[in-house]
Amino acid sequence: MSTHTPTLESLLLQIARRDALRQVEKDLEALGSEGIGGLLEIRRNGPGALRRHALHALAMIGAGDGLDARDRRALERLVRIKLLTDRPLDDHCPFVWIAVPAATYEGVFDALGLHDRIPATMAMGMSAVEHDTAVTTGPDGERRTVQRAFVTPEFDGWRMVFGGPAAGCAEEEVLARVSAYCGQAHFYFRDAYDDDHGWAVAEQGRVIRSYRTYREPAWTGDPLPWETPQTEDEYWEPGLYEPNASCEANANGVAETVTVDPETIDESTPMRGHGWLAVTAPGVGHGPFPGALQI
Repeated sequence: MSTHTPTLESLLLQIARRDALRQVEKDLEALGSEGIGGLLEIRRNGPGALRRHALHALAMIGAGDGLDARDRRALERLVRIKLLTDRPLDDHCPFVWIAVPAATYEGVFDALGLHDRIPATMAMGMSAVEHDTAVTTGPDGERRTVQRAFVTPEFDGWRMVFGGPAAGCAEEEVLARVSAYCGQAHFYFRDAYDDDHGWAVAEQGRVIRSYRTYREPAWTGDPLPWETPQTEDEYWEPGLYEPNASCEANANGVAETVTVDPETIDESTPMRGHGWLAVTAPGVGHGPFPGALQI
């Protein structure tokens, strides 16, 4: 006879509601190991109507790596079914990302040292990067910090990367390395609170142009052909701006012009393939990371 509680059943019935996921996650985590045991029992003994929701819940609370081989295959099937109808989300996107050409995006895994990749829906990826850092114990017994990244499907010929590894591309040598693997790499950053924007373009292993609002100097490299000359700024006057400045001081505006702006992606944006989740250390898996993992 099943020993799961009515509370667990009621939580599972709410999983299909996106607006309830955060509260469901908190309630499931509050149940602790007892909740995980109850979810595993539902996977084994039913009721049948809750088995799929129990699988989703185990993935949400980071217990997916504890599944047996049969349930792992079931979770993979669930993700692949969701991928068939995957579309962009209306959710607010992270404030930092990179974009690489879709034709050469495979190079980003080697460039950023990403491992254990798994197919991911947009919902999985965007929820995963909300909690992109975990501390685990390595083979040598030492504690280590691991990050995960979400590589999006192709949008208008580009793939974006979100998460901690993408934020690391603020370092020019990291962005340059990605461009060496992918041909091009574009970094974007924006902080609406401080009105702070940044962007950089790297090609063939070298950063050729960058901007950051509060950096000195704000601009590096020569203006690129698509940039609007500073003389077209209504406040322009000789000597007011750095000699190599332009009007391209908004990260989202630059992304929309050169690659793709995640804030403007919608149902009409061409989308191909599916996304990937990957981590920065082999063998860690995706279980150690906190937070709800939507599917």
